[in-house]
Amino acid sequence: MVVIAVLYMAWNTFEVDSKQQLTAVITHESKLVKKINLSNLNQPEYINVDEEGIHQVIKAEKGRIRFLESNCPHKFCVKTGWLNKPGDRAVCIPSRVVITITGNNKKVDTLAY
Repeated sequence: MVVIAVLYMAWNTFEVDSKQQLTAVITHESKLVKKINLSNLNQPEYINVDEEGIHQVIKAEKGRIRFLESNCPHKFCVKTGWLNKPGDRAVCIPSRVVITITGNNKKVDTLAY
């Protein structure tokens, strides 16, 4: 019984819905920099962001996005890796740039539930 419960939670936690419409919202100090429909991308898109003296390259692909490069001191934003689910977020604190994934997620969060 415990094994079945664990498998169910893992399946719901890591499953990605291929029909889901994903949008990446890139902001600087809560102001929109760019909005990208990740579900409709056919080829990679590179976005250069220069804020607060920090240069960053953001890479968007079909269904996912990430900070690819940054000259900020600790590079936590780059180390966050790929974002691919609604609610995923990467933040560069020195430059105040935020990437947030939005979508039509109707699944129940099994870890919080």
